[in-house]
Amino acid sequence: MRLTLQIDDLAPGGEGVGASAGRAVFVPFTAPGDRVVVEVPDRPLAGNARAALHGELVELLAPGPVREAPPCPHFGPEGDRCGGCEWQHASALAQLAAKGRTLREAVRRIARLDLPAQAWRPTLASPAQLRYRSRAKLHLDRAAGRLVFFRRRSHEPVPLRECLLLQPGLEALRAALGPAILAAGLSPREVAIEWSEHDRRGAALLRLPAAGDREAQKGEALLAALAAPVGLAGLVLEAEGAPPRLVGDPVLRHERVPGRPSAGLSRSRPDVFQQANRGANAVLVQAALELLRPEGEDVLELFCGAGNFTGPLAALARSVSAVEVQGPALELARADLAGAPVRFFAGDALPLARALARETGPSARRFGAALLDPPREGAKGIGAALRDLGVPRAIYVSCDPATLARDLQGCVGAGYAVEAIQAVDLFPQTHHVEGLVLLRAG
Repeated sequence: MRLTLQIDDLAPGGEGVGASAGRAVFVPFTAPGDRVVVEVPDRPLAGNARAALHGELVELLAPGPVREAPPCPHFGPEGDRCGGCEWQHASALAQLAAKGRTLREAVRRIARLDLPAQAWRPTLASPAQLRYRSRAKLHLDRAAGRLVFFRRRSHEPVPLRECLLLQPGLEALRAALGPAILAAGLSPREVAIEWSEHDRRGAALLRLPAAGDREAQKGEALLAALAAPVGLAGLVLEAEGAPPRLVGDPVLRHERVPGRPSAGLSRSRPDVFQQANRGANAVLVQAALELLRPEGEDVLELFCGAGNFTGPLAALARSVSAVEVQGPALELARADLAGAPVRFFAGDALPLARALARETGPSARRFGAALLDPPREGAKGIGAALRDLGVPRAIYVSCDPATLARDLQGCVGAGYAVEAIQAVDLFPQTHHVEGLVLLRAG
């Protein structure tokens, strides 16, 4: 059936949302203020007359005040419905506002915290709205011989002419790599590519059924074909149940603050987590340090990864104790920060924090501040661990508002107060939002 409705907001999942007969209606490619005709299922969810509906945009009757023309021809219902972006049709200010609301709603609904207005800091924007990604995950469309994204909510390839989110060097690597992979006789299930503006070279991760000598030889041929044309410097070949195999030199260096190499470099590899938006990542790190104020403190860093926060922390703190599971991320961080006042611990962050809390006597390690940047699943139970360690203040960095809110509830239960909270836009044109929270004991 068809409905005519007004779109009121951008929803956390990336769709526009309006209402019809008391029901929320979620519609992709719509923006606040749009008046639209929408196709919804003839039989909505049985047994619940208030259940939300999900529809498809049929006609834009009148555009809202924040609607803009999307720059990418692959975006939107008239394009290829590429699943890489959701909000190219909404202004940058509308996107920022929606991301701030997403974080607020998660804290209110899940953590059940009603924070004072002064606790909420303004949402921080990315320095660039397009061409900001230094890395991306793609799929090989064997029929077309190119690396692609999938269409929205499907496994159908989008025949990409170019992706406007990728840095120019990364886009050139994407365009050249697909045909070259086929020519080399490799069949990856997934491909991750990365580009260093500082080094002016790139690397790729190929997830393969096997990664033996034969695949390595094919990888060497792939490097030989693309080293000069697009700066492909190395490959990581990954197969289930086997350690990664390196071909060439896939280690890249990124400027911690783009355009300021004097602020330091950090090593990366395409199989190791790094923030894709280097410019916005510098904003994120600076905001975290300004909230935490680690100057002169002994700092505990949990989930340190490849050292995204570790290096900047070490430049200010008296010492940093950084925790990460053993693997290539920890190896890169150790190589970056040899000689810095950092002690690395290889292990799971939460059990290790609890073990440190059990230490007693004059040799027991205690910290004046902590910073944690867990993966999407969060750090359930972190509040009690920080309390038992006697940490007076901590920064929690999160890429998932839901798990962040869940963990904040636990932190408040352990005796911490949320003193400041800030959203950061690391992924313009999408609904994803990063959160920073300052916790203070007592």
